[in-house]
Amino acid sequence: MFWALFCGCADEKKVPVQVSPVPESFEFMGIGANTVIDGEVRDRLKASLGSAAVNPRSSIGLVLKYDGFLKSYYPALARLNQRLNVNDVMLKQYPATRWTFRNTRDGNTGFDYVELIYDHASGCPLLIKMIAQKEDIPEFIKSVEDKYGLPEKIPTSGGQSWSLSWHKNGDVFVIVRLLGRDDRPEYYLMIVYTNRLEQLLARSGEDNPQGGKPTDQIF
Repeated sequence: MFWALFCGCADEKKVPVQVSPVPESFEFMGIGANTVIDGEVRDRLKASLGSAAVNPRSSIGLVLKYDGFLKSYYPALARLNQRLNVNDVMLKQYPATRWTFRNTRDGNTGFDYVELIYDHASGCPLLIKMIAQKEDIPEFIKSVEDKYGLPEKIPTSGGQSWSLSWHKNGDVFVIVRLLGRDDRPEYYLMIVYTNRLEQLLARSGEDNPQGGKPTDQIF
């Protein structure tokens, strides 16, 4: 089930007429760039991932594990994160809901943590983050490669770790392997729906927002 979560197809029939469509890209549990997070989708997420903490007005931080990672390896994402927020430690809040799933092990999904942020105006996803510590991650990555092609691979931490990235229609999917406690591998995954984030920024009318709150350090 770990890798099967990325094999579903997004349901474009759920997109209301008033929502401006964007190019399809990456999917998670059948959720794609044009999927509206309605009651049916929420029920499906809860059935697979368990209960969630809900923040109805969320910040949007494109951070993986530690500050500075994106600046070092994905400068375009770092610039997008800067446009979305005040600075590296102060994040602006948006009309977007964040669902945080922390008890995902009970559902045997293979993920230790899942975070989904979706936009109120469109109802569509803006950002999905995951954390995994599983030995079968190579099989999962193989399934992603079969679906989206070979990624760009970047050695990190002096070659001890690595980062993989896929780009499709402007959106980005990143998988990062880093060493955690006792040198145990940890895998950080992030799907950035760039097209939806650009729509959000356009509606907000400001690329340099004022006001915010301290960065959540989970990622």
